[in-house]
Amino acid sequence: MARATNRGRIAASHLEGKSVVVTGGGRGIGRAIALAAAEAGAAVVVADYGGAVDANQAGTSEASDSVVAEIVAAGGRAVAAAVDISTMAGGREVVDAAVDSFGRLDGMVCCAGITNLKYLWDVSEEEWDDVLGVHVKGHFSCAKAAARVMVPQGSGSMVFMSSGSLNGMPNTIAYSTAKAAILGFTWSTANGVGRFGVRANCMVPSAATRMSDDIYGNAGKLTDRFGDAMRSDLAEGTYRDPANVAPFAVYLLSDKSADVNGQIFRVQGYEVGRLGMLSYAPMMTNLGQWDVDQLAKRVPAELGSNLQPLPMPWPEPEWTGKADFVD
Repeated sequence: MARATNRGRIAASHLEGKSVVVTGGGRGIGRAIALAAAEAGAAVVVADYGGAVDANQAGTSEASDSVVAEIVAAGGRAVAAAVDISTMAGGREVVDAAVDSFGRLDGMVCCAGITNLKYLWDVSEEEWDDVLGVHVKGHFSCAKAAARVMVPQGSGSMVFMSSGSLNGMPNTIAYSTAKAAILGFTWSTANGVGRFGVRANCMVPSAATRMSDDIYGNAGKLTDRFGDAMRSDLAEGTYRDPANVAPFAVYLLSDKSADVNGQIFRVQGYEVGRLGMLSYAPMMTNLGQWDVDQLAKRVPAELGSNLQPLPMPWPEPEWTGKADFVD
């Protein structure tokens, strides 16, 4: 491609001849990955429903059409799919778009996502279902449809997206739950498809996007200065640029990661970390059935004196000291 969307750091041969779907590809991290995949030689389905960041509702195809136009103008191949991937039909449709347009499917990247900044006692059933639908069912619908193409051909790579919010942000209860679920989904999928030559891995990305604008803005922390709370419209060329996340997605889609399956990677700025497999440590044992008084004494002494939730990765609004229940 003529335009180096990642400043010439991605070779045009990395995905040459491959076909890739990127959901949520119209904006933010999804857009950066779609552009990077095209730069690496892939034909790309840019799938984006075009709605708001806080609800699962149809917008327009403007976002996906814009990315497609950018790819095509630079000499690449791409088509748009403005569909709802929280439905099984939507997952099939984005896969069909790849097969019908490019004759094959080699990669599925699930970036589509929404959130709402609600506490447990405030979030409605509809809001809960919307967030879980886009993230968890959206991963399922797309991965299932992709597997039905990739498994028979004996090759393919799926790249799923979790979030640092799984640590337990209190005012993203639905989003944090969904992003934690995607870890289990990744491991189960990887074990299921790996025997057929297909891989499934997960990224935990961080960059400045309209969603991060919403989160930091809601907490009154959004800023025009460098840092995690930087406004997304100022992030290009900085540590918070979504383009920094994209090369790792291309790596996972490429044959260069052929031996990588079932892994979770934290990707932020110029840093990449691998999540160690879950384990229980430390452990304590007893000679027989536990006694409650024993447990009260031994748990803090042997399992750790600090038995509180993990630190919150993002700020929440100032706590008022009370819960305002909303019907």
